Parts: sequence; structure tokens; C-alpha cells
Amino acid sequence: DLGKEPADFHWFDRAAISISAPAQSGIRWVIETAWDGLQSYIMLFSTQSNNRFLAVENRRLLNEIASYQEVARENERLRKIVEFNAPLEGKKIVAQVIAQDVSPEFRMIRLNKGTNHGVSAGMAVIALEGIVGRVNRAGKDFCDVISLIDSSSAIDALIQRNRVRGVVEGQGNQTLSMKYLRRTDDIQEGDLIVSSGIGGLFPKGLSIGKVISVKKKNFGISQTVEVAPSADFNRLEEVTVIDPPKMPLELASLDGDEKAGTGKHLKDERRKKDSDKEEKHGIKREEKAIAPENKAVPTGAIPGGR
Repeated sequence: DLGKEPADFHWFDRAAISISAPAQSGIRWVIETAWDGLQSYIMLFSTQSNNRFLAVENRRLLNEIASYQEVARENERLRKIVEFNAPLEGKKIVAQVIAQDVSPEFRMIRLNKGTNHGVSAGMAVIALEGIVGRVNRAGKDFCDVISLIDSSSAIDALIQRNRVRGVVEGQGNQTLSMKYLRRTDDIQEGDLIVSSGIGGLFPKGLSIGKVISVKKKNFGISQTVEVAPSADFNRLEEVTVIDPPKMPLELASLDGDEKAGTGKHLKDERRKKDSDKEEKHGIKREEKAIAPENKAVPTGAIPGGR
């Protein structure tokens, strides 16, 4: 009887309880353990599923963050390019590097802008760090650039410190060489080399590179100068294709006061030619005005004469 107190249990009841209690406890433990295990399995499965979802979401968010950071960096680079290009005259087209040829024979760079965007062969290409090269050929939506380090490249240059002039040529590797320097020219390691502006392709004063080695032989009248380019050709991303205003051929090889004096002389000549043209046209107009009167004058007579 379930209403009996333990003291009222018969010996048979006590024996039955003593025998069945451990079995009941064991069964209860098995059931509870199995249930807990089932709950744990269900929770673990749910947790694993959530973890997989969170892992995918985490990767997606990381990719979005990386994309936003890349866009922010690109915008910052483009902002600097716009600021850098602002003082430059002529047509300016910002382009991205989409391919590079790193063979020893050619150091070409391909950009994502072509004739559809106003790019044509012969235009100059620069970056924030300095001169990159010139356009060799242009397609509709791309152009190929001969980089400054190509062995066929050459540009007239100046030592910024003392205005010593020479020609910087590519070596087909990551260095340049400045040639046609006199042995007596003062060239020092660390000197900055800039474009001279001669030829009209590259604006004057753009950075070309820095002197890293100066070698003078025991004989001869020249010296060997090795230059490290300012632009890192392995890390180029955005560049600017420029077409500076073309100067007259008479001025292409002059600098400073010579260019100003020659320009003034050309202007004076142009004014003189214009004046001569006006005077000539004035005479023709007078002749046309007099011609009708001449038709009415008898042959051999002088108008206004006696």
C-alpha cells in the first residue's frame, strides 16, 4: 500500500523494495543519461549548424570589409592623382595597369584605356612617383606602354641640384643609366634626376629617379651613373596618360631666357607678317575701289590730270 509508512511495511515489501530500488535507479539513470545525450546531440547539431552559418557569414563580412578597404584605398590614390595632375597642362587620362611584360627584351605595360578614351601612340605616361614611359601603340580599349626601364627608352634629364644635363636610358632591368655626362660634372649619390622638358613629351621637372652609383674610370672624358627609377614598376596600379601642349619646333630645344627671347622674336615676326598682310589687303581694296573710275577714263589719260 502506497499510504503505508516505512515502519509499517511488511518484511516482504521491504525485500521487494530493496531488490527493485537499485534496478529502478539504474533504469532512471539510463533514461536520464540517454535523454541528456539526445538533448546534447540535438544542441550540438544545432550549434554546429549555427557555427557553419556564422563561419560563412564571417567570411562574407571579411570579404566585404576587404572590398570596402580596397575601394577606400583606391579612392585615396585617385584623389592624390587628381591633385597631382591638376597643375599639368594638356589632356590627362587616368588608366589602370592590367598587364605587364617582364621579359628581359621588353618591358611593356598594358593599360585599360585606348583610342575610345582619347589615348594615342606617343603620349606620355606618368605616376605619382614619377615618369613611367610612353604609349607605343593604342587599341580601342587598351594601350601598350614602353616603360622607362625598357632598353629602348631614353629621356633628356637634369640633375635637380646643379642642372647638369644628360640622357637617361633604360637597361632592361630595374635600373637606369644616365649618359653623355662629362667627367668633370658634379654627380653625387642621392641626387634627384628630373625631366628637362626638351622634346615636349614629358613636362619639365617630373621625377625620373635617384643616383645610386657614380663610377669614373682612370681614363676617358665621361663617367658612368646608375639610377634607381622613382616609380616602382612592380607595384604600379593607376597611372595618368598625358598629352602636353606641343611647343613650336624652334623652341623644343631651348630653355629659360633663350626660349623667352626666341618666343618674343617669333611674336615680333608674326606681328610684322600680319602688318604686311593688312597693308597688302588694304592696297588691294584701294585698287578695287579705283578700278571702276579707271574704266571711265580714256586710254592714256591720267585721272585728275590736266
